[in-house]
This record gives sequence, C-alpha cells and structure tokens, in this order.
Amino acid sequence: MIKLENLTKKYPTVIAVNNVSLKVAKGELFGFLGPNGAGKTTTIKMMAGLIKPSSGSIFVNGFNMEENPTEVKKITGFIPDRPFLYGKLTGREFLSFVGRLYALNKEEIIKRLDPLLNLFEMEDYIDNLTESFSHGMKQRLVMASAFIHKPRLLIV
Repeated sequence: MIKLENLTKKYPTVIAVNNVSLKVAKGELFGFLGPNGAGKTTTIKMMAGLIKPSSGSIFVNGFNMEENPTEVKKITGFIPDRPFLYGKLTGREFLSFVGRLYALNKEEIIKRLDPLLNLFEMEDYIDNLTESFSHGMKQRLVMASAFIHKPRLLIV
C-alpha cells in the first residue's frame, strides 16, 4: 500500500529526513517513534502530499506521489496534528465542503454523513459553528472529514 524509497528532505540548515525506505502492506498498521526533531512529522507530511521530498519516491497503492498526486490524495485520508477548521462554517457545512473537495456530489455527502455523525457521536452539535466546538469536538469533526470519501489509506 505504501512504499518509501530513499526518501530525503533537506532544508538549508538541516537534513530533516535522511534516506528513509520502508514498505507498509495493505491492512497493516505502522507508526513512527522517535525523539523530537527525528523527522516523523516531516515524513508524514511528505506521505500526505503536503510537502515535497528533496529526493526519493513515495508510492501509494502503486501510484507515484510525484507523478500522480491527485490519484494518491483521492484514496488517502489525512488527520493532521494541528487541523484548520473554518470557524464560520457549521460542522455539517465543513463536512460537505470536504466532501466536495473529494468530488462527492450532494447526494453522496448526505448519504455518508449520518453514519459518520453516529460513529463520532456528533449529532447534537453538527449544526453549530465550528468556532464554538471544544477541542475534542473539533478532533471528532476532523476525523469524520478524513473518512467522508471512504479512503483506502489513513494517515494520522
């Protein structure tokens, strides 16, 4: 499912990720452990397509991230450590917005919302503005948004 080949990320004064290669098979769980500054977040951001590697390759489900970033992102859900929410949108509007980013039509979004709202226990506050959400409610919303398009891969 995921293959990193000689992945490197260099900044002007530091090498954040140095020649990382690994494979994660379909159905496998994989985690990064290490001290602050070890390159965990940088590697995850490259895998999610948020930053480009200086060298090396990322393959997701056979697609090369550099050559087919849209195909990779279509099948990937990403839960960032510091998500951004539009405070003036309701939770429902935010999920609809994310669904549209993944090219879901209105009917598909509506069909997928109820199971997600139930799973993450958000029915009581989904129509409130996200700026009023507690930290935990925001985390639930971001997790639901990562699942709206039924990704084959989840990066957290």
